[in-house]
Amino acid sequence: MTAKDIICILIAYLLGGICTGYYLVRFKARLDIRDHGSGGVGGRNAGRILGRSGFIITIVGDALKGLLAVMLARRFEISEPAVALVLVAVIAGHIWPLPLHFRGGRGIATVTGAYLAYDPFLVLFLLGTTLVLMVLRRGFTLSGLAALLLLPFVAYALDQPSHTVAALAGASGIILFAHRERIRKEFGKALPQREA
Repeated sequence: MTAKDIICILIAYLLGGICTGYYLVRFKARLDIRDHGSGGVGGRNAGRILGRSGFIITIVGDALKGLLAVMLARRFEISEPAVALVLVAVIAGHIWPLPLHFRGGRGIATVTGAYLAYDPFLVLFLLGTTLVLMVLRRGFTLSGLAALLLLPFVAYALDQPSHTVAALAGASGIILFAHRERIRKEFGKALPQREA
């Protein structure tokens, strides 16, 4: 790995740490978004505080930084394995941002933007699989997480390069970790309750 590869990966992590919802709410409402609503810095919580415009701006901003990180990596012509690490780094930066003492968002918008720049097929697969799972099970978040979990296996089955499969697995792993409380609650609801 070259110095240029490492610099691009570090830039991607730092770029990921610019959490749109946090700075938007801080600027417009003079509040720390993490102390309100769900405590998250994503679009849903920004929407609770600032309304629809807060939701939209946050989602777009977080997706754009994922898109930009991968596009810049390709622009600087770093190796493809390093581009795959850039993809993971920008998502990790959003979830564990250095400026916010590692208390960031859950990464859905950022991963969507990063995947769009990395390979648009990834986003098409995610959207299509999420919609199918929503019809079968309902629930946007869990359907999207299940689609993310399936993606590395699909990439492997399609004989994608090992660095791509590893990056997709890494991205899915950290996003599932970021959603662990939500997953635990949903599975808790699904399990049959014991009688007293």
